[in-house]
Amino acid sequence: METPLTAHRVLVVDDDPSVLATYRRVLKRAGYHAELHNDPSAVLQDESLAQGVDLLLLDYKMPGMDGLSLLAELRHRECRARCVLISAYLNDDVRTQADHLGVDCVLNKPVDIQQLRTTLSSLLA
Repeated sequence: METPLTAHRVLVVDDDPSVLATYRRVLKRAGYHAELHNDPSAVLQDESLAQGVDLLLLDYKMPGMDGLSLLAELRHRECRARCVLISAYLNDDVRTQADHLGVDCVLNKPVDIQQLRTTLSSLLA
């Protein structure tokens, strides 16, 4: 008997509603189960949100808390999901912090959708 395929769970955190809508469409078409949130502090308040997630797709620059601070706290809580950081504000310091926290890939904003699909496919193979 064949094992049923289950969609990978992707937790997306970005403060821009139009970006979240785009990610929702891209992830759904690619067969992933997307959980989208616009507030990083809300993700930390509900500990169940990051449980069992296969990949984190995080914006770097958000009001109140940046994506790396969110990731640091999730790592502290034993979240070992793969991670893609997306930012229009990349510099050497951000890349160094991302590397230290185990970010698998850093993409520039605006994101090239084909590059995002390729990255997700590679990380969730």
